[in-house]
Amino acid sequence: MAADNNLSRNAEKDILEMRSVTFSNEYNLIVYMDTPNQKPCLLKIQNGSIDTLKIYEPQNSASKQVLESVIDESFALFSAEHYGLVLWSHGTGWLPSGKFDELKNPVLRSFGRDNGKEMEITDLAEALPDYLEFLIFDACLMSGIEILYQLRHKAGVIIASPTESLAAGFPYDSVLPFLFLPQPKYNEAAQSYMDYFKDKTGALQSASITVIDTKELEPLAVLVRENIQKESGLICPDREQIQRYDTKEPALFFDFEDYLKQLGFNMNSIRRQLNKVVLFKDFTLRFLQEFELEKVSGVGVYISVENDLLFNEYRDLDWFLDTGLFCERGVPASAPY
Repeated sequence: MAADNNLSRNAEKDILEMRSVTFSNEYNLIVYMDTPNQKPCLLKIQNGSIDTLKIYEPQNSASKQVLESVIDESFALFSAEHYGLVLWSHGTGWLPSGKFDELKNPVLRSFGRDNGKEMEITDLAEALPDYLEFLIFDACLMSGIEILYQLRHKAGVIIASPTESLAAGFPYDSVLPFLFLPQPKYNEAAQSYMDYFKDKTGALQSASITVIDTKELEPLAVLVRENIQKESGLICPDREQIQRYDTKEPALFFDFEDYLKQLGFNMNSIRRQLNKVVLFKDFTLRFLQEFELEKVSGVGVYISVENDLLFNEYRDLDWFLDTGLFCERGVPASAPY
């Protein structure tokens, strides 16, 4: 929980939710927590009790080195047959550190923010072990194809939201029981997340969630590359016509399937494979009363345009290296060109 930011009160609420869960001693719930007013600490939460295992000196919890160190230390203290990890903080998809705030006004969210510092998605991939049963993002905009693909070897299942996430985040009292099982029930965990927000009213009834089978991502990349190789050049469609996933202008993240459809891809094979990738998806009809969620595949995408402001950074991602997906300027639209 990288909560050394404006989400710290929500972190404290989530700890109370975790504390209320009853589960077998076969399972360990270990929480690293960093908030503005206290030193970072490592906690063990078990059936109503909270034990402080370690208190750290102030450190950047959004750094690759700290994340890697905390994971290694926790797993060494509590060896297990299976491991799962929840990453809790702000989120801005794959965007390089600081770019979301630079391109979006007003400021919304950013992944792993610690006192203004953020973590690159490539650094995140290097910090994570390769043997997680599941990886859950309690953060905004992390079910983007670029992130999922970068982390495809890190966990068998990834659960994340293609849209932004409201600050309340996951209701851990209802989600954790589905994870502390010999065979975790990922779809049910995701559904309990959605049920929590669907019970809200007005703008608070805003949420989306996707459960991803990571082993199916590489076959999807192969299909995308094959479609690209059949084209002499892909002209960017009008962004105003594509399902958007983030609020305020300019929109940066869109629906993956809807984007490929408007590029003219052979969607029969793409949809079949995407149905294998997405094990579960659900969403509210609207998000923050800003836009409707109508064409939702559960996977987001950043529309990479040749020589746009982030093109050089985008080319370093595994998704680009394996697919070469980008488009050329065509129909003018609101975009950070």
